[in-house]
Amino acid sequence: MAPAEKVPEEDLLLPYFHGALMDQDSDQLLVNEGDYMIVTKLLSEMNKNVYYLAIRTKKGVRRYEIKRSATAARIMTKSAPNIGKLVDGLIAEPIQVKGEKLVLKRAIPKGKFQLMHRDVNFKKKIGSGAYGTVYRGRLVKTNTIIAVKKLDTEEGTDEEGLADMMKEARVMQLYDHENIVKFYGFILDDIPYLLVLEYCNGGSVEDRLREKGDKTNVKSRSKMVYQAACGMEYLHKKQCIHRDIATRNCLIHRGIVKMADFGMCRATSVYKVDLSKPLNVRWLAPEVWEIGETRFNTDIYAFGVMIWEMFENPYKSPYSEWKAYTVKQKVRGGYRMPPHSSMPSEMAEIMSEAWNHKPEKRPNAEKLREKLEEFMKGVERVVEPKSSGTPTFEKTDNNTTNAE
Repeated sequence: MAPAEKVPEEDLLLPYFHGALMDQDSDQLLVNEGDYMIVTKLLSEMNKNVYYLAIRTKKGVRRYEIKRSATAARIMTKSAPNIGKLVDGLIAEPIQVKGEKLVLKRAIPKGKFQLMHRDVNFKKKIGSGAYGTVYRGRLVKTNTIIAVKKLDTEEGTDEEGLADMMKEARVMQLYDHENIVKFYGFILDDIPYLLVLEYCNGGSVEDRLREKGDKTNVKSRSKMVYQAACGMEYLHKKQCIHRDIATRNCLIHRGIVKMADFGMCRATSVYKVDLSKPLNVRWLAPEVWEIGETRFNTDIYAFGVMIWEMFENPYKSPYSEWKAYTVKQKVRGGYRMPPHSSMPSEMAEIMSEAWNHKPEKRPNAEKLREKLEEFMKGVERVVEPKSSGTPTFEKTDNNTTNAE
């Protein structure tokens, strides 16, 4: 198949050109009657962009296909040399469509999170995610180092993948916190479609524990738990369930732990779960199998499992010796993994409360963070044992909480 048709430069530069913005997002931007924008859909079977004029009318948002050729752009009976001139003509002389006059009143410009390909440079592959490949790059204007998630497709575009990408974008643009990976924007002006995020130079917490477990002491592990709790508390106060809390989804940048991977995140307090689809069983609260819902307290349960992860040395996945079905049965029956011998007793108690079998007895995110904050007041008094065993404490005035 030939390479996908590229969007002409003159179209990209139109302030009201939104590329492959999904209907859900464009509908929210087209608020008043007469609001309009240009959007595209990349048809995989044809490998070409189809253009639409999206406009809010008295009857709701309508999308009218724009026929394009090398020398003209046409909608219904109106034509012009290009899309910009076509829109100008429609403003000057509105056309009738099925008895309704299309009056273009206000062009909706791109928002602050709608970037263009010219805004980023990226080459070095650093990993892969649920729907694509992750690269290290830079923002052109500020030279800021970034991580770029590229939607991978074999032919043209993948509607389901684009939908997943935009779910993540919608959620992430709502949040700004030290312990949440920063969101810079998304790029839909042409393929490949991209998410632009903060680059975290320390990799994931799971990788840190796997690769440097022997060099990661109790203080550092405790600080990472505390910082992740700060991120979760922020999300919950913003009425957001993360739904995928685990060390693999926490990143480290300059000693600070940041919650990441918001592909499963939902900006709601209750979210229905399809139990027939694959689930992260090892982090899943037992009641989900009964009620088919995730809530804030199911995040708290997953956080309890993550506390267990944080102290395993050498690192291993939760319930690693069991298959998923066995984990499901054991956890529903009340079984929980024993803490590692290096885990302080206070932390083990917090973990036990977080993954309590009864969801109503789990602390909320604020209470959990407060318990960890109280614990952190004494964590700098930890004296690491020369051999394996439980650490002891000594007096110190240093109460820093950044992960080392």
